[in-house]
Amino acid sequence: MQHTELLHRADELHGRCIERGIPTHTNFLTPAEQYALERLPHLRPALYLFGGFPEAERRIAFFLPEYLTSEDFEVSDYLTAFHIRCRFAEIGHRDVLGSLLGLGLHRWSIGDIHAGGEEAWFFCLPSVAGLIATELTRIGRNGAAVRETSLDQVTFPERSREERSFTVSSLRLDAVLAGTFNLSRTNAAELIEAGAVQLNYAICEKSSAMVEPGDVFSLRGHGKACLRETCGKSRKDRLRIVVERYV
Repeated sequence: MQHTELLHRADELHGRCIERGIPTHTNFLTPAEQYALERLPHLRPALYLFGGFPEAERRIAFFLPEYLTSEDFEVSDYLTAFHIRCRFAEIGHRDVLGSLLGLGLHRWSIGDIHAGGEEAWFFCLPSVAGLIATELTRIGRNGAAVRETSLDQVTFPERSREERSFTVSSLRLDAVLAGTFNLSRTNAAELIEAGAVQLNYAICEKSSAMVEPGDVFSLRGHGKACLRETCGKSRKDRLRIVVERYV
């Protein structure tokens, strides 16, 4: 979904939530789409993003009326989880996603997928759960046992994080990237100009782009990180920063 279309749809859902006093929601959104919504102050009081577990990458944007908190909201009414087992065959993320899309499903109807060994788990919209339960019998060339399961039974690995603190001359993207991924600043600048870096989920080809606390940046082949905070100046008048890197 294009961001302009998404923002228009979000405004409609937000308005319906406020006017009728009922929860409304989108389909599963990419991280870039979620970031676009989070940047809109008028949506924030009602906005709740959730994708089945706390660290989900693909999440649904819910708009909740004033009387309903995220803790009281019954998200299982809007989200379905499935478990897959393929005996004697290892299955991967691509295998599961390909089989789901092969049923004619749209990517926005499917949330995060985790596959490891003979098992896999994934989330989907309830509107497609019936089709999956009856038609998904194979993953790739392998027969599969597919069953709906409760959200709290889904097993997703915790994402490892590494916190790093270092100094930079400024909050330019090339400086922050170099310190985060142990690169020279020249190498970092070359990778940025080559289109290998995303800043807040959009490709950024400007080494001089400024990074702010809360911004997310990623380097193709190296992973993703977030600038957590700035911690004042060092004795050499360099800025000390803290980043959190997903490893």
